[in-house]
Amino acid sequence: MRKLLFLLVSVMAVGGVLGLLMRQDSGYVLIAYNGITLETSVWVLVAAMIIALFALSWLKRILFITLRPSNSLSKITGNLAQKRASRNTIRGMLELVGGNWNKAEKLLTNSAEKVPYPLINYISAAYAASEQDETERSKALLRAAHKATPEAEFAIGFAQSQIQMKQRHYESALATLLRLKKLKPKHKQVIKMLVTAYTKLKDWDALLELTPMLKKDGVFDDEYMLELERNAFLALLDKIKYRAKLGQENKDLISEVETLWNKLDTLPQDEKMSLMYAQTLITFGDEKKAELFIRSHLNKKWNEELIYEYGNIRDVSAKKLLSHCEQWLKYDIVSSNLYLVCGRLSQALMLWGKAKDYYEKSLSLDSQSEALAELNRLLQALGDNKASHDLMVINLNLASTKLKELPLP
Repeated sequence: MRKLLFLLVSVMAVGGVLGLLMRQDSGYVLIAYNGITLETSVWVLVAAMIIALFALSWLKRILFITLRPSNSLSKITGNLAQKRASRNTIRGMLELVGGNWNKAEKLLTNSAEKVPYPLINYISAAYAASEQDETERSKALLRAAHKATPEAEFAIGFAQSQIQMKQRHYESALATLLRLKKLKPKHKQVIKMLVTAYTKLKDWDALLELTPMLKKDGVFDDEYMLELERNAFLALLDKIKYRAKLGQENKDLISEVETLWNKLDTLPQDEKMSLMYAQTLITFGDEKKAELFIRSHLNKKWNEELIYEYGNIRDVSAKKLLSHCEQWLKYDIVSSNLYLVCGRLSQALMLWGKAKDYYEKSLSLDSQSEALAELNRLLQALGDNKASHDLMVINLNLASTKLKELPLP
């Protein structure tokens, strides 16, 4: 406040002195040059010179601001360009979300070099180009993204893998995903995409290598894992069966099937897969392993199809098999197939009466059971034609109850 007061007083004092001097003598100045003369007072000339000095000073500042790259004007215009580019980026993203791929690509590409983080623009524009099936343009935009932000290798690679998967370039996608997995081994989305790529390429062996990690990290739920292992098992089993047709030894094939089954520890939950595994062991001639597998499975959980398959085993003592079956009967298991198998095993041991009883119990639970044909054949062989005839009549009467009402002659 004191400084301002002192300045005002000084200005007034100087002004007063100058006023007095101007009143006493205004002075006279004559300037002549090349036939041109200029007459004025000293004080007017002084005032003109002061004004000229101020004008030159401002002109110097304006030129300095205009011509220097890091000047305020450049900053102002640069900020305006950045704001415009940011607005175009937002518009481009909205067009991308809205499915207007061409416009989105143009807006994002044109504004990429004028925004602080061009990576987002280039990656988004690459997505837009891929949606238009412009593969080369999409690749070029991803290269531009890498050039602009080399340290964002993972993000760029991830975007590239998504685009490759969408374009069904599964081999290229697989190469990209394997590179990404090295950078981030636990990245769940990368692993999920790897599973998809392996499935599409039918590389089931590589897929099996991933299954322990998939289960450990909980990448997929149990239902999806079961479906995944089921598909892998069926595909690899087909390959093994094909090699069996070519004459490869069953012993080696059985070992391979067992190794495969033990790797896929989710499969025993699937009844159909358990049945297929047992049938495969029987087909390849390892009935002892099949018997052990079926018996272990049935002790934990009953399955009608597996007990039926148990009756097809021939390489194990029928007496031993019947003993196991009769142990299950003690648990009051209501199973037509169990009685059928007991009947066949009893018949194999020439226990005719026992076989007959078991067949009849099987029929009492299921009139359509194969026990009907087995019992009829046994009765005929025993010479009991009347019982065989009565059995067939009963069966025909049961069948007639299912006939449609139709006119008869």
